[in-house]
Amino acid sequence: MNNPGQWLLEEHGSEARIQGMRAVIAYEGAENKVMDASNASELLPQFDLLKYGQQAKTNFSLEQSFDQEVLLNLNTAMKDGEMVYTINGKIFPDTDPIQVDKGEKVKVTFMNHSSKDDHPMHLHGHFFQVLSKNGQPLEGAPIIKDTLNVKPGEKYVVAFEADNPGDWMFHCHDLHHASAGMVTDVQYNGYQNGYMPDPSVGNKPE
Repeated sequence: MNNPGQWLLEEHGSEARIQGMRAVIAYEGAENKVMDASNASELLPQFDLLKYGQQAKTNFSLEQSFDQEVLLNLNTAMKDGEMVYTINGKIFPDTDPIQVDKGEKVKVTFMNHSSKDDHPMHLHGHFFQVLSKNGQPLEGAPIIKDTLNVKPGEKYVVAFEADNPGDWMFHCHDLHHASAGMVTDVQYNGYQNGYMPDPSVGNKPE
């Protein structure tokens, strides 16, 4: 925060739904300064995930060996007249969990086969490194995330270390998609879950 004033944080684009999608970042004591004007119609360069920033030492590379390589095909289907969202053709709880031992290095490939749905894939309990997008390796700074939006037709390769024993959800963070099936788990071999839900709490898991 090095430029006092009142500045707009806004969405750019031509779709009607994003008009007016903005918020003000206001410095204390800056009430009398001129308000930043919108430039929502300006054409701006698109962020390039593959080349942003400078290369640096990373934990993973495409060339190394992994203890496991997992493919998650993400798709949309109809079942009993309802839209469902699938991982490798299955819906939760019938999806195949990713079974790991502590210390394993796991490579995961996301492929979004849905015709129009984004799938922001979220891994609980871990961070993963993005290695490539649509077959192109990252050339810029390491990208470390726990959620990655996979657009229709996109393919991403990511990697994580199994360093946090537990039973962890791995799901689409469009929660409508998750509740309609797009959920799997990362399960540690030998892990004993001692958690017991409080029966007096009214939460009802989907």
